Amino acid sequence: MLLVATPGMHDMTFDRTVIFLLEHDESSSMGLVLNRPSEMLVSDAIPQLGNVARPERLFVGGPVEQDTALVLAEPVDPASPGMYFMHGGIGLLDLADEAPASPLERARAFSGYAGWGPRQLESELRGGAWILARCEPSDLWDQDFQHLWARVVARQGAMTEFLQAYPEQPWLN
Repeated sequence: MLLVATPGMHDMTFDRTVIFLLEHDESSSMGLVLNRPSEMLVSDAIPQLGNVARPERLFVGGPVEQDTALVLAEPVDPASPGMYFMHGGIGLLDLADEAPASPLERARAFSGYAGWGPRQLESELRGGAWILARCEPSDLWDQDFQHLWARVVARQGAMTEFLQAYPEQPWLN
């Protein structure tokens, strides 16, 4: 599932973000912001993935533990060792080894993650901060990450035209 920030969220960390939800239970939630690239190259941060990660830029996965690298990966063999939070053949790669344990179809590297404490995410959903949306495989790997938020919003049906046209700074209109 995806969490899509509603236009009313003016928190610079999450403004117009799309988050891939990796884990959610009653004690915590964890996800990766898919549309916040950094200026750093993956080859500089995680040399063993420099030839696999696309795009080649490291993404800011969220404000929690930004000095930690996480790699969203699709291994050639979904039963590969060294993968966590696996769902639908996609998961997080264990970076303990010098190189991935098995060949990867594709990978995207992140610095940090988005995290929520007990029932915090449910409260934010009830408050209208997020739209819960179905994740399409292209959402995770699309190179056009600048327009990801608008594309995911457009798939949601009712009110999408309003949401897509919502200005970034409505107080200036």
